[in-house]
Amino acid sequence: MEMHLKQDEIIDRYFEEAVTWRRQLHKCPQPAWLEYYATGVIAEKLSAWGYTLSLGKNVIDPEKLILSPNAEKHNEEYQRALKFGVKEKFIAGAKGGLTGVVAVLKGDRPGPTVAFRFDIDSNEVCEASDSGHRPACEGFASQNPGYAHMCGHDAHTAMGLLLARYFSENREAVKGTIKFIFQPNEENLSGAAAMVAAGIVDDVDYLLSGHVGTSVKQIGQIAINVNNIYPVSRFEVAFRGRASHAAIRPDEGKNALLGACVAVTNLYAIARHGNGASRVNVGTIEAGTDWNVIADRASFWLETRGATDEINNYMVSKAKEILQGAAIMYGLELEIKPAAVACGGINSPELVVLGSKVAQSLPSVKQVLLEAGLNGSEDFTVMMQRVQSRGGKAMFVLYGTPTGGGHHNAAFDIDEMVIANGAKFLAAIHKKIME
Repeated sequence: MEMHLKQDEIIDRYFEEAVTWRRQLHKCPQPAWLEYYATGVIAEKLSAWGYTLSLGKNVIDPEKLILSPNAEKHNEEYQRALKFGVKEKFIAGAKGGLTGVVAVLKGDRPGPTVAFRFDIDSNEVCEASDSGHRPACEGFASQNPGYAHMCGHDAHTAMGLLLARYFSENREAVKGTIKFIFQPNEENLSGAAAMVAAGIVDDVDYLLSGHVGTSVKQIGQIAINVNNIYPVSRFEVAFRGRASHAAIRPDEGKNALLGACVAVTNLYAIARHGNGASRVNVGTIEAGTDWNVIADRASFWLETRGATDEINNYMVSKAKEILQGAAIMYGLELEIKPAAVACGGINSPELVVLGSKVAQSLPSVKQVLLEAGLNGSEDFTVMMQRVQSRGGKAMFVLYGTPTGGGHHNAAFDIDEMVIANGAKFLAAIHKKIME
């Protein structure tokens, strides 16, 4: 209990400051590969607290920047971050989308490498502006139109910074190495793969992460063993045909739009798997050029999910058969370009047991849920799989908080006490790992 008191005192001392950090981040949200403001804020604070930083190409493999925005958009958001007050020396190496921060603190005594991962990107959504929405009412709503932190990644980042502040004030508790991973582009499920390809988790013995809210809605709750983390595969699909006059010679055309429509209709007709949940969705579609021209091009974004990797692989296989069939039917060329992937994640049993014991001992925890479903996909699983495949242990938990209008909704909000609750749990489990 004495250890918890000291830990809680340090974290409580900086909690109000962490709320300020969260609100600053909330005001300047930036989405996938454009998180220059968050990168600069995180890097500056961790540098001041004595952490060794890695940035840019040292944390992101440039070959893995999937669906990166154009140069004009990168420059616009880079300049926005500077206007919001970040120091350029902390984001210069991130130009072109190499966002994110990895920070290391080494102890004086030998021990394992324990890593904590937090995502930093925003959603592409407009935030509510009515007086009933607390960020709008209290003056910290998004000031970047079209983007907003409607999933809680600003809270995750503040939680990570609060935990980092705790360790910087409590260095005698550090054995081995502590590594903080602030990851870009979770929402498009590409950031983790880019960091894994850069080797940032290859030395990690224990990897910990989590999410606020989702299926855990009460402050003080924590779910230790999170299941129903769906594997997901995303693809950019393009059909190419032949243009011709729609009235004079439609017979000379090869209609890419028609091929795409047939494909989309039949994708939704894939027989669902009998061993668990399976999903398919087409989120966007673009085709054609004019009223009276047979469309020679059509493209769309496709994703599949499954309750397990096996089920998702089934969905991918069936989807590709349908796409190829549609191309053959209408004499089209077909391109299927992988856009993102996340695998199914299973928490390491040893950490589930340890995490449950730690949570039950914490005054900040009101209820321990031994099991809860994420019921969605999570980029962290790519890091988790890499660490576990190399003999390490990994765990993903859920921190309870009300979520306003719900995740990815314009009225999303949190109880900011969840920031401290998460930091206290992670500090305590680190202590137990050291023991």
